[in-house]
Parts: sequence; C-alpha cells; structure tokens
Amino acid sequence: MDTTSLIGIIIVIIIAYFLIKLIISPIVRAVLGIITFLILIYLLQRFFGFNIDKILAPYGISLDINGWLSKLNWLLNPINYLINKGTSIFHSLWANVPKQ
Repeated sequence: MDTTSLIGIIIVIIIAYFLIKLIISPIVRAVLGIITFLILIYLLQRFFGFNIDKILAPYGISLDINGWLSKLNWLLNPINYLINKGTSIFHSLWANVPKQ
C-alpha cells in the first residue's frame, strides 16, 4: 500500500465520520423526537383522557386523531395488551405492599 492510497482512505474515513456526525445524527434525533412525541400523546390520551382536538378546536384545527388511530389498530392492539398487562401486574404488586 502506498502513501497516496493511505491518504485517500483516511480522507474517506474523515468524510464518512463527519457525514454521520453532522447529517445522519440530527435526522435520527429528529425521527426519535417525533416518535417520542407521538407515543407521549397516545399515552396521555389513553390514561388521562387528553384530547388534542379539543385544545386545537378554537383555532379551527381538527386532526381527527381517532381516524388515524383506527388505521393503526394492527400496531396499537398488541401495545394496548402489553400496557394493560403491565398495569394489572403493577396493581397486583401494589396491593401486596404492606400499608401502615
């Protein structure tokens, strides 16, 4: 291996590093942020009755969340099952905690 190919390999590695660090990483963070926001809204709706349509209705914005949630039943049904199972386990464990 000669020095020109070694320099070329090092330059490609540096470019790939900066590509991943400056371009890919913010995109991944943005996607994870959006997914986290959607999960938070779903959990708020499920446990606390939070309805974003009621908040945005005075401004004339309707998101029809129940419409797009019904299209995701194939994904939400297993998640609902796991959430229900976790809450039932938590409640049964909490019932066994001695109270003073």
